Amino acid sequence: MGANLQSSKGGGSVTPNINVTPLVDVVLVLLIIFMLVIPNVQNEGKPIEMVKVQKADELADDQEPIIVTVDRDEGYTVGADEMASPEAAVQEVLAQASANPGLRVLLRADAGLPYKPVRELLRQLQDGGLVNIALAVGVARDAGELGGPKAAEGEG
Repeated sequence: MGANLQSSKGGGSVTPNINVTPLVDVVLVLLIIFMLVIPNVQNEGKPIEMVKVQKADELADDQEPIIVTVDRDEGYTVGADEMASPEAAVQEVLAQASANPGLRVLLRADAGLPYKPVRELLRQLQDGGLVNIALAVGVARDAGELGGPKAAEGEG
């Protein structure tokens, strides 16, 4: 009924070999796909245009910050949750901070947004007792990308 794996002719047994080349190819393709997809998945919240700077400090900390996003229309998002008002966003962040005293807050704001709502949100978070608040910025490739009055004067 079953197949006889050993040869009856005494020539020795055949050892099966596994070809791992296709497996390595598939793993490398998956690695490349994940390397391309992960940076797009990491940005939580609404897509916004970041403020550009030439030299930015990098944070080296293992704890993930809570991300508060203010979009161009002054819509507030905490993590992936949309908030009805800046006060609701502050209350949500303070509630999470009460459970985790060392919580870092990363404040992201659209570059086209006036600074006043960002300043108000920052003040409310600081009044709530948070001290570890960072402002997220994008890195400018050249001085012309920075915008602002000096860059605008040099154009045209």
